[in-house]
Amino acid sequence: LERLTDDVALWRTWALTLSRFHRYSLANTFLIAAQRPEATYVAGYRRWQQLGRQVQKGERGIAILAPLVKKAPADAAGDPLTDSDTPGSVLIGFKTVTVFDITQTTGAPLALPTPVLLTDDTGAALFDTVVTHLMPVPVTQASRATLRDANGVWDPATRTITLADDLAPAQRLKTLLHEWAHSIGVPDAAVARQRDVAEEEIIAETTAFVVATRLGLDTSAYSLPYVGHWARGKPEAVRSVAAAVTERVRVLLAAL
Repeated sequence: LERLTDDVALWRTWALTLSRFHRYSLANTFLIAAQRPEATYVAGYRRWQQLGRQVQKGERGIAILAPLVKKAPADAAGDPLTDSDTPGSVLIGFKTVTVFDITQTTGAPLALPTPVLLTDDTGAALFDTVVTHLMPVPVTQASRATLRDANGVWDPATRTITLADDLAPAQRLKTLLHEWAHSIGVPDAAVARQRDVAEEEIIAETTAFVVATRLGLDTSAYSLPYVGHWARGKPEAVRSVAAAVTERVRVLLAAL
């Protein structure tokens, strides 16, 4: 964990893993990234068989954590340990299970979604759709001079996102994702006064990178040097930063 924010390449590896496995727990995204960073679709041995595929002989699996649950007693309603994804059950721990990536299997072809890279036209159309139908806060544009040369600004006092009016479609969409991430983590001026600026920038830009990747937009040339600049010297914050990124990615992707 300590190496993640000091090593941009490792942070990118984890972020790309999160873009493919955003529904997995934070611990499991770390485990997949560490063991098989190129993984795209994983399942257990028997699950692959159910799908008409067979794990190839000699393949080494990926160890991840699976929850151990038991039936909740009748008076456990409202217990914070109750697993919200499994009504009527209580989380009692975790066990190690082994999964395999699809590239480690052979057999029946699967109809899997294939990411399509956004062009300027599709990026512009997606931006318009997001702003018109999905954004929970107003989005405006202003001159770069007004924004003091920033690509975009989230103002928690007015709860408004403002973007520079000279951005290319791809950069405009990426910046919107960045400021949207800020609006989730810094919803008002009181929170803004308490937030660590460096950590907040790592979280927002990594969130934008992960979501943009999921949408088919490659922002690594901009996002990764940016993250590297803000991340240096803060290894103790890795887990909390990664957890915040995971939470905001889920919010944005759920909306999108």
